[in-house]
This record gives sequence, C-alpha cells and structure tokens, in this order.
Amino acid sequence: MFLLAQANPLGGLNLQFDPPVPWSSAWGPTFWAILVGVPVTIILLYFLKLRRKPVQVPSTFLWKRSMEDLHVNSLFQRLRRNLLLFLQLMTVFLVLFALLGPQMKGSTRVGQRYVIAIDTSASMAATDIRPNRLDEARKRALDLVDSMGSNDLAMVISFSDTARVVSTYTGNKVQLRERIASIRPSRAGTSLREALEVAAGLANPSKQFGEGEIASEVQPPRLMIYTDGGFPDVEGFSLGNLIPEIVVLGQPPVLSPSTPAATDEETVDPTTPPSNNVAILALQTARNEERPDQIQLFGRVRNYRDEPIETIARLLRHELDEPISEGRLIDAIEISLPARGSRSFKFDLPDPGPVGLEVRLDLQDDLEQDNHAYAAIGRPRQARVLVVTSGNRYLLNALTTATAGDAAEVVEIRPDDLETDDIQRALLAGLYDLIIFDRVAPSDPPVGNTLYLGAMPPGETFERARLVEAPIVLDWDITHPMLQYVRDLPLVLIREARVVDPPPGSTTLIESDKGPIAFVTPREGYSDAVVGFSIYGEERALNTDWHTKLSFPVFLYNTLRFLGNVEEGLGDQVQRPGQPVVLRAAPTADEITIDPPQGPSIDVRRSDLGTFVFNTANEPGLYRVSWGSDDAIERSVFAVNLFDARESNLAPRGIPPEGVTAREAEPYLIKIGYTEVAGTRTSQPARLDRWWWLALGALGFVLVEWYIYNRRVYI
Repeated sequence: MFLLAQANPLGGLNLQFDPPVPWSSAWGPTFWAILVGVPVTIILLYFLKLRRKPVQVPSTFLWKRSMEDLHVNSLFQRLRRNLLLFLQLMTVFLVLFALLGPQMKGSTRVGQRYVIAIDTSASMAATDIRPNRLDEARKRALDLVDSMGSNDLAMVISFSDTARVVSTYTGNKVQLRERIASIRPSRAGTSLREALEVAAGLANPSKQFGEGEIASEVQPPRLMIYTDGGFPDVEGFSLGNLIPEIVVLGQPPVLSPSTPAATDEETVDPTTPPSNNVAILALQTARNEERPDQIQLFGRVRNYRDEPIETIARLLRHELDEPISEGRLIDAIEISLPARGSRSFKFDLPDPGPVGLEVRLDLQDDLEQDNHAYAAIGRPRQARVLVVTSGNRYLLNALTTATAGDAAEVVEIRPDDLETDDIQRALLAGLYDLIIFDRVAPSDPPVGNTLYLGAMPPGETFERARLVEAPIVLDWDITHPMLQYVRDLPLVLIREARVVDPPPGSTTLIESDKGPIAFVTPREGYSDAVVGFSIYGEERALNTDWHTKLSFPVFLYNTLRFLGNVEEGLGDQVQRPGQPVVLRAAPTADEITIDPPQGPSIDVRRSDLGTFVFNTANEPGLYRVSWGSDDAIERSVFAVNLFDARESNLAPRGIPPEGVTAREAEPYLIKIGYTEVAGTRTSQPARLDRWWWLALGALGFVLVEWYIYNRRVYI
C-alpha cells in the first residue's frame, strides 16, 4: 500500500491510500452479498443427498462409475477432492474479481485525451537508436495508442520547423496507427513553439471532436512530446490546461572529466556533451580577387565526439546536363579535428562554369546527411536594360560604371522613341529585363520589370498621385534588396516629389513626412519600382542632390541586380530544407522545370512578382533548373544544405547527465514559458483496466471443465 499526498484547492493536503492494484466497481453491497453466496451454493450442491429410484440390473459392474455418486449420499460425509468442483469455484472467483474492476499501472486511463506530438526534424534521423530516433518515436507513440481505453481520444501532430496535424481527435486505433506510420522524416530544424501553438489551438475544443467522436468524460489533455530536445526554449508561451510530458529519445549524454585545450586554429566547447557526429556547418563560394579565373570554396567542419579524429574531405563535381549522380572527384584534403572542436577548410579550383559542387566527409557517424555540403556555380548573366531619358547624365553615368557595366548591358533611347514600332515590339516581346523611365511613362505597361523616376506607371490608381514640396525622408526599408548598403537618405534634399498611396500588395521603400516616395508594386508577374522624384525637375533644373550622395549609384546597382535578374554565377545565398527558394530566369520564360535530388521533375510557373517560387526543397542536395525550348534550353543549379549546429549536435536535451549539480543541470532542462519540464525516457504510468484478463481466465476454466466432464462421461 502506498500513501499519497494530494494538494487541496482550499489549502492543506488530502491523504489517500494508493493500493498496488486498485479496484473500480460500480456495484452496490446488496449485489455483492448475493454474488458471495454463489460459491457457497456450489459447494452445498456437492453435499446434497441424491434420491435415486431403485432399478434391477444384471450386474453392478456396468455401473461402476455411477456407484461413485453413492459416496455423497450422506449430507455430513467429508467432501472428497473433486476437479470439477475446483474448476467451477475458480470460474466463479475470477468472475467476481472481474466485476470488482481491477486496474494496474500502465500508459493510459479511461476517458483520457492525448495530443501526440512527434519530432520529425533532421536530428531525429540519427542512428544512435536503431534503426533511428524517428522510428523509435513512432514505436513509442504506437504503444501509447495500443494502450488507449475504449473512451480515450488522441490526435497526432508532426513538427519540425513547422507543425502539421496528422490526425484530428479520434478513438479509432486503426486510423491512428496508419496516420502515425505515415509520418516521414524532414531535413529541417526544430521549433517546439509551432507544435505547442497547434496543440493549444486544437486540444481544447468542445465535447464534439473530430472524426465524429464524442468524449463522455472531458479531462485535461496530456501532451505527449516525442523528441530529442534539439530546439530552443519556448519563451512567453502558456500551456493552459495542457499537461506536458516529454519523452526524450537518444543516447543519454555523458560529460567527460577533461577536455583538450584549444589552440588558435580550433575552437572547443567543454560544456557541450559529446555525441557520435561530425558535421559540415558552412560552405561558401567566392571568386579569388587576385585571380578572377579561380573559384574558392570555404567551409567549416565540427567534431562533436569526445576524441580527436582525422578525416578526408572530398570535392566532387556534378554536371548540369546529366542526372545528379555520385559525382566526379576533383580534389581532396585531410582535416584534423580536435575533440568537440571545429576547423575551417578551403578548396581552390579553376572556374568550372555552370556546375554543382559537393564536399563529402569520408567517415561514419550517427547522422549521415550533415556529412555532405553542396555549392552551386551558375553562368554569369548580364541584365538587358533599356533607359528612357532626356539626357540625364547623372543617371547614365551611374549605370555605366565598371561595376554596373559588368552587371548590365544598357541601351539609351529618348522619350520620343517609345512610339516607334521597333521599340514597341521589343517592349511587348519582353526583350529587356529592366526598363527605366526617367520622368516619362508609357501608355501601356511593358513586358518586364520597370523603374520609374519622377513619374508614375500607367493605371487608374496612379492617376491620383499628388505633388508635394520638400519631403523629408523619415525611414527606409534597409532589408529590401534594392536598399542594401543605403545609409545616407536622410541627408538627401528633395525639392518636389509625387506621392500616391501604393496599391495593395506593394512594399514601401522610402517613407517621408508627406507619404511614401518610393515603393515596389507587383504587376502580372513583374515588378514596378516607383521613385516619386528624379534628378531633374521642370526646365532641366536640379530637383535633388541625391546624385551627389553615395547611396545613388548603390541604389541603381541594387536595382540592376534585383529587377534585372543579374546573376554572378556564385551561390552566395544559404538555402535550407523546407524553406521557399526564389528563382529568376529569362523574362520570356513563363515556366521552369526543377529536378530535385530525389523524385520526379517539378514545373513552377512565374509568380505575380516576376519570380519563380519553389516550395518543396525539402532535401539537402543539388537542384537543377532548366527553361526554354529543346533547341535553346538554359540551365542553372541551386544548393540546399542543412547547416544547423543545433540539429547536428545529437546530444539529447531534457534529461541532465548523471553526476551534475542543480545549477549544471539547468541548460539541459526544457523550458516552456516559465515552466521547466523534465524529460523522461519512458512515459509515466497511469491506470489500465485489466478486468478482461480475469474474464478470459474464467472462460478458460469453463472450457477446461467442459472438456473434463465430457471426457468422464464418454470414456
């Protein structure tokens, strides 16, 4: 017997006994008094005196078995051992115990609601638990489903950097098993907040639940989280009436008593528990400034093991006109890694042209996917730019610098040339990536991206533009690609500007005290950038001193790159699994084809912003992109990498290592809001109904009695 102390809402403690095998029977004393008499009646039946009718037979030898019954004719004769009596009594006793409703500690309870959240992030593919952590999480979740009672309900959520509802509330175990088995691993990072927000929103509905199920008893939901703890603490979140339980998967961390000292070329973190993993955490390409015909690859490798290792990094080449395969080895270097430390590496190679590159570590560890890193080198592409201006020399000079000349091929025309047939056909055919209109606007929007300086695009919305004097720049969007490295706009003096409320979906670039004076608005797959003032005003008078500031050529260069689809040929952007990838192609291409590392090709159409958005880059690797006709096909490539130190650190979090102090244990605990949730290796026990075991035992005794009785009669 166990004595439990339970908190009383009014204060104090309620003491209650918790027997090892509790009972839950709804029958009253009268019913049990009647049932107790059943075994007594069975015993008395074996003492009853038999009244037999005399019958004459030739010999009593033929009735030998029947003569045995004469031994019990006396009411007070001692009861002999009888197997049938024993079986009947055992059957009755088992039925009585079953009616008492025995329970035992297990994983569920009647009328319980469960929210099962399964972590599918990249680290859950670790093989320190065979076959991997995700399979073990699915197995634990299936065990929980199998232990559910008849009135229990469960819903299933899978989460990595985003959360997805796999199954709404249901008590159908077959359906829950199918949905859990359908969960697939992702290669993304982990965000527990996403799962908690979904759980909090769906775990507390009314008594009517999904799948047509109705809960007979509403209890606070138990949030079962199966994870390795590879995520940051969730701050500012309230669990409400959710009862969290975190089941931590992975080999428990063991801190080493000593760590090698660090040198200038290596970094060592002695507070990080070791794990059996080595990961490439960064890879970047750059052109050698001293030798422009040479490409450099810079990378960084981290060793999470507790001992130093030596490995080989191999550089492989993947051609764009061939299916992504094992690649061709072009270089290799040896890397020495300290225990729980990192090192950098570099490859130098001649400019290979459009190609995909892979760096592969030659070793075996518990997470294979971060032993590979990918880089994309495309074909440098100049923008085709048409400038319509009345001789704005400041504008033309900024567009024809050496840096801008490498990015774009600029063609200048006068406003009167807009009406010529050749220019009209070129604008309608989309022969230019970017058209810049300086204080002039076309009658119809061209096929391509545009920049308007001191003018408004055609359309009813822009006819409401108003002229303002001396606007003062208050703020600008430094995160937008067109305003990168632009810092001196508050120093710019503006005499007059045109201001209009941007259409829905627009992005304000520069905000003044008179309203937005620069913005970008989408148009049928293209983008129109509008700057409400130009260098010159009426009668060729200077309207601003922006051309004297450093931000003016920087702004134009950014515009060439952003709206002109300029590509330097080097993949300088880090694309991670599960994140949208924004691609650009020739202005005449309405659709591109993407070949992922695994699976069939995917066609993507141009978006309203003139770009191609690919939302299914879920696997690390090289993705080939192609567009155009069969006789004039163009190709490029982009790379997707994990590059997540938290996912590559396979030491599970949630359970402190053995032998640490309370203060040392704090980094290992998972905090949700202001609540510290201690993880567990197994789910906490609850009450399981086991009366049906006794009922099955009673049925077995009845079958044995039937067999023995028939055997005695017919043998």
